[in-house]
Amino acid sequence: MTDRDWRLQTTGNLAQDWLNPWTGQLVPKGTRLTVVTVAKLNSKRTITVPVPNGSAILLSASEKAHHRAKSIRTKNKIDTSLKKEIEFSTESEAFDYLEDTIQSIVLAYSAIEAFANEMIPDDYQYSRHIKSEIILETSGKEAIERFVPLEEKLSVILPEILKVPSPKATSRHWSEFKKLKKLRDRIIHMKSADRKSSGPENETLWHQLLKPNTPHKQAIDVIRYFTGKMSTAPQWIENAKI
Repeated sequence: MTDRDWRLQTTGNLAQDWLNPWTGQLVPKGTRLTVVTVAKLNSKRTITVPVPNGSAILLSASEKAHHRAKSIRTKNKIDTSLKKEIEFSTESEAFDYLEDTIQSIVLAYSAIEAFANEMIPDDYQYSRHIKSEIILETSGKEAIERFVPLEEKLSVILPEILKVPSPKATSRHWSEFKKLKKLRDRIIHMKSADRKSSGPENETLWHQLLKPNTPHKQAIDVIRYFTGKMSTAPQWIENAKI
């Protein structure tokens, strides 16, 4: 496997000769390295896979789901038909469109969260008031990743780490994130009202999914708000094909 895919987590050149402890081979200085993971297929076989960047692979999957949904939408002339009442040609295509749109939204939101978690240094400590206005509670990286809401990571923690203004002050980036979050939350926490028949006067989740949107672009714009202010941006976003 010699190609360099933009979703790759990291590559680099050895600063000095290195003795590979697993093979016993001497790897010379300047050799380009790729981070990999080795998994067992069964008791006799293993597979080696290059490690992707979490945000990159989620954004890529989001974009692919979006394009599948867009193709179904185009095939059924949802945006070009002159009819006042429009339908998908089959139930299958209607549901495939909704499935792909849901995937695109959830994966795009997850890409932002993966980026936020990756940007938190291992030794970072975050102090905040939780149960008391007097006592500060301090959390390390693992606790932040698990318990601090993504909105707080983006508006407080990453600006502090990267020394940039909070995106709350930049209305377009923040409003795009909030739109994506609202849709993602409605999908993850689907309500009973979304399972009932409804007319155009009642705005259900399905109505929202039928509106044109580009979740992967909303997500990468939020990520680029931060990487655009970094002295050295992550390799994957410099080469992103989105």
